Amino acid sequence: MNRKMLLVATSAALAGCLLTRPASATPELFAQAKTQGLPAKNCQYCHVSPVPQKEQYKPDDLNERGKWLMTERNKQQAKEVKADWLKQYPGARDQ
Repeated sequence: MNRKMLLVATSAALAGCLLTRPASATPELFAQAKTQGLPAKNCQYCHVSPVPQKEQYKPDDLNERGKWLMTERNKQQAKEVKADWLKQYPGARDQ
C-alpha cells in the first residue's frame, strides 16, 4: 500500500511540474523594451519586486503591466512574452 501511495504522490508532483508554465521574463526582454524607447528603468516595469527570482516566481509578483503581458501571451498562444507587445499596453498613455 505504501508503494502505491508513493507512486501516486510522485506522479502527481511530476505532472504538476510539467503542467506549470515558467515565467518568461528575462534580462533580454528588459533590454528590448529599453531599445524600443520604452521608459523601463528596472525590473519593476513589469514586476513588483526589484529583482525577481525565477525559482520563486508567483503570478502575484507581477504588476498590472506584467499581468497584462501574461494575458497577451495566453491570448496569442505564444511561448514567450514579446517586448513589442509593451507598445500596445493600454496603460502606456498614463506614463
